[in-house]
Amino acid sequence: MDTGSIAAIYALLLTYTLLGGRLKVLRPFPLAVALYLIADTIIFNLSQYYPVVIPTHYLLLLLISVAIITADLPKKHFTTSAGFALAAFSAYMILKPFNSEIALFTLALLAFLSISYLASGFEGSIAKGVAAARIYALFAFAAMALINFAKPYLKGGLADFAEWLVVAALALAVVKNVKLDVDTAKLEEHRQRVLAKSDELADSIDSAAKNFIELGDKAGLIAYVSKALFDAGYSEERVADVIALIAAHEDEKVPKFSFGWERKLIESRNRKRREKILNEVMFRLKELK
Repeated sequence: MDTGSIAAIYALLLTYTLLGGRLKVLRPFPLAVALYLIADTIIFNLSQYYPVVIPTHYLLLLLISVAIITADLPKKHFTTSAGFALAAFSAYMILKPFNSEIALFTLALLAFLSISYLASGFEGSIAKGVAAARIYALFAFAAMALINFAKPYLKGGLADFAEWLVVAALALAVVKNVKLDVDTAKLEEHRQRVLAKSDELADSIDSAAKNFIELGDKAGLIAYVSKALFDAGYSEERVADVIALIAAHEDEKVPKFSFGWERKLIESRNRKRREKILNEVMFRLKELK
């Protein structure tokens, strides 16, 4: 390693250490370039003794993609998705000369992760299903890699059958996680106005409402509102009309393999949905006479 390369690596590592405040989001990038210079030197030295052929420019792209994924950039679902897309391309180009099938599996996995993290920024049922199926994609990748290594020992069409079985299982997992949103319009059409004293009832369920907003505890809110209405003499049908929205609500699940920003985004979305539902319920309670 020449003196210039050593100086560049130390300068990049020093930059990584010193970056702070608003510039902290850029820290992964000098580290990625420093790691590239180190890897480039190691590959060059190995190539003097072994037939090592790794396209270093794709290695640089892969390290930059990791920096994009880990950096705290704005619009994380877009930037993380772009990072995984870049990683998919660069990893494929690096692995292709060694094993084209593993390269293709890696491309498919990282491309799915790119779509999955992009989907986490949207509220549609299909987007939620794709994001929730992330863990199944990882298992599918592991299974496909295992099948690839076991191919020499599998007779007939067992290998092809096993591959299609894994793909079908992944597709089923994605479809299974796609849940239709509750049709609140139909609930509102059939909901009757309940008569009671609004102010007293609103005060009595205040604690349960806070728990619903903060913790997502809908069971406590349902139980408290139901008790208050039954005590006031309302029928089961009318009570059911009031609590239908709460009972039908389901929080969006946080994917098991997720970044902190993604968890915060989903939690914020869940909180807003709870607030919206609670506001609709409170409006109907205030209509009670």
